[in-house]
Amino acid sequence: EEDVISVFKAVDEAGIDLIEISGGTYEAPAMAGAKADKRKASTIAREAYFLDFAEKIRQHVKCKLMVTGGFRTVEGMNAALESGACDFIGIARPFALETDLTERLIAGQDVRYAVKPIKTGLPFVDKMAIMEIIWYAAQFKTIGKGKKPNPKLSPLVVFLNYAKGNIKAVIQGQVNSRKSA
Repeated sequence: EEDVISVFKAVDEAGIDLIEISGGTYEAPAMAGAKADKRKASTIAREAYFLDFAEKIRQHVKCKLMVTGGFRTVEGMNAALESGACDFIGIARPFALETDLTERLIAGQDVRYAVKPIKTGLPFVDKMAIMEIIWYAAQFKTIGKGKKPNPKLSPLVVFLNYAKGNIKAVIQGQVNSRKSA
């Protein structure tokens, strides 16, 4: 933690405009699907995964802070902003399925979103934290192609496509490395 604070201080002093706090730690990789029950009760109540850490960083930097991760309600977002721990809220996974979320938030609608665990039905795969990342990434890829997200997208199909892509990359890498040798 001290190392991270010293890095943030250095980039702040260098004139950076904004620091985003996101992704978790090696102990609790929230972006990789760390289970919510491992978080402190105060963090669960406040929704944000990293607000406690942002409060510590706030004491050391002058630049704007954005906290991404765990926000699921307008109330939680507003409470984080009003606390002064952060200046901006980052949202990722909820947008993967609810592309109109911004409009609903701005309109003041009561937006509540629950991120559900992604399960393939294969226990050895379901234990992999990467499943959460690749399933939501597949949704963002679909959105990037101008299509609507598919909440019923098969996690197993996503995993198999991911594995196929990685195997292909490894094979191509081996072929390319032989050509250059």
